[in-house]
Amino acid sequence: MTQQDLPANEAAFHGGDIPLSPDIPPTTFREAGPNVEGNERIGSGLLGSILVLWGLRRSGLTGALAVAGGVGLVGRAATGRCAIKRAMQPRPYTRSVAKDHGWSSAVVTSAAVTIARPRPEVFQLWRDFANLPRFMKHVEHIEVITPHRSRWRVKAPLDRVVSWTSYITEEIQNERIAWEAEGSAEVPNFGWVEFRDAPGDRGTEVRALVAYQPPYGEAGRLLNTLFKETPTYQMRDDLHRLKQMMETGEVAVSGTQEP
Repeated sequence: MTQQDLPANEAAFHGGDIPLSPDIPPTTFREAGPNVEGNERIGSGLLGSILVLWGLRRSGLTGALAVAGGVGLVGRAATGRCAIKRAMQPRPYTRSVAKDHGWSSAVVTSAAVTIARPRPEVFQLWRDFANLPRFMKHVEHIEVITPHRSRWRVKAPLDRVVSWTSYITEEIQNERIAWEAEGSAEVPNFGWVEFRDAPGDRGTEVRALVAYQPPYGEAGRLLNTLFKETPTYQMRDDLHRLKQMMETGEVAVSGTQEP
């Protein structure tokens, strides 16, 4: 997928219009409008009203919880918005990735980190894919087949191990590497990483994005939303481990994220 193919929100991130921070990845973009409509909205209002009335007739914790839950449902019906449902729904870019690649579902994750090392040095370490398992905990092994093809063995959710052959689709020296899994991959995926000089001579800004079709389809995507040990939540830790490795020469046993 080239920059021209990216949706507007992702193209903006690619061009640097979105703040570069691990806490503001491009995949946080969501629709701002109502996400509860029709019968679901009516049902929320009715159930909420019943819970409020029932809770008011009860004393103690049970009644208080019923009233609180009912008020929440009434508010859901009144505004047409549900934060929990929105958090569980795929993001616009995620849906676009799944549609463009013919996937049943997609997981898109991204993160960024600033490393106090020169950009060519950071680029060269990443460009040798055999180095990636040194800081990516879920990657068991990468066999470099040719300068542009490599075989990946990766830990997946539910104690699975999956593998695929990946090939480089774009390379700009000291700036960008993009790759994609070959068509026979157990887990179809693509990704890219960019390297830029950090402001104030602070080293190198590294930004990465990975998208894949999760095992078990939509159920697999929801697992990635609910459980932080899944790959979606590992990228920030991986980049922080890269930062540790390049700045101190070693990786701590348990990483912490940048503030």
